[in-house]
Amino acid sequence: MSHITVDLPRLQRLLGGPELARLRQRLRGKLLRGGGGRLTLSQASHSERAAVERLVGRPPRQGKSLSVDLGALSHALARAGVSGDLRVALEALDGPLVDGRAEREDARQRWDALLDACLPEAERLGVGAWLEDLRRGGQLKRLAAGSEAQGRLLLDQALAVLARLPARGMTMSTLAAECLGDAHALDAGRPVSALVRRALARHWRGGVALANPDERSTWAHAEVLLGGDITSAVLTLRLPVRGGDGLEMALEGYQRLAEPTWLTLRQLLRHPPEWDVEGRAVFVCENPAVLAEAAERLGTDAAPLVATWGRPGAAVLTLLEQLEAAGAMLHYHGDFDWPGISIANALLSRFSMRPWRMGGGDLEAYSHLEGKPLEGRPLDALWDTCLRATMELRGQALHEEQLIEVLLGDLIL
Repeated sequence: MSHITVDLPRLQRLLGGPELARLRQRLRGKLLRGGGGRLTLSQASHSERAAVERLVGRPPRQGKSLSVDLGALSHALARAGVSGDLRVALEALDGPLVDGRAEREDARQRWDALLDACLPEAERLGVGAWLEDLRRGGQLKRLAAGSEAQGRLLLDQALAVLARLPARGMTMSTLAAECLGDAHALDAGRPVSALVRRALARHWRGGVALANPDERSTWAHAEVLLGGDITSAVLTLRLPVRGGDGLEMALEGYQRLAEPTWLTLRQLLRHPPEWDVEGRAVFVCENPAVLAEAAERLGTDAAPLVATWGRPGAAVLTLLEQLEAAGAMLHYHGDFDWPGISIANALLSRFSMRPWRMGGGDLEAYSHLEGKPLEGRPLDALWDTCLRATMELRGQALHEEQLIEVLLGDLIL
């Protein structure tokens, strides 16, 4: 009935104005929920009561609540020649009646359909869970500023980048230029970069072994370099390689000399060594002091060893991924403090890695060794449900440097 002429000046006098805004809003809500019956308005103001009584022509009534028959109100408006009906009147005063819930549900279904259309390709790339993550969190809609067309474009771009990975040491700018035609499209802060990084950090090939990985570690997981990437490095000792004329030649020399070796992220991604570790134990420690002592005191009798130097960075994680892929049996030891448990939890949940002298029984065996008071938030150890209680009872940290003699005994080939 929106074609019926509205006498807007009279309508404004009868039902307009801020003093009747609440009444109009309640009437709009009632119409959207079905449109019939009565509306009861609690704590009605004098203006609200007077407007209704004037429109329906009933004598003034007392009381705190106001009851309005929507049919009678609509009929009164039409009879007075003010508006075709109540809906037309309310839309003339405050704009079209829109069912917000229905619109939101319709929008949700459209975004679901958009994500569903990309699911086959995402599953082919092993990141189907990433789409479900985006669906639950609404990140895609936010990055696309609510535009479904922009959302589909961003998804298509992100999937194109993921399909190109691993990048085998390609720089991020080259990857962006090749996949997206813009060398800066994957820079931090760009929408498609946020989508790809989320996929890499949590879903692509197992994700990154950190709760909140830094950008360099995230891209390194996909074998992508940020700039030269010579500042991220990992300290190693006697990692065996198969013969070759590239980086393997240098590593063979260091292995024969039993000298600690730094490997940069650039080397690992640009010239990934052919590791000869299938079925062999490779030990991983948190503190470089352990590795230094193994080199000094065990020499060529030392087992292969990697030091994370605290919380592992991009080069450490990349090397561990390569060693695991080559079939190494990884063993990890870290500090008995809360940061150490956090690091161990992250590594053991990401890699097929075994704890190395990291149980509650091990800690009890070292009870005679004193340490600094435990600091930080207590954590459960994923590999030993009793370790937290043992550490809290002890109340003191126990660092790797205090256990070097014990650890070196395990590293003798």
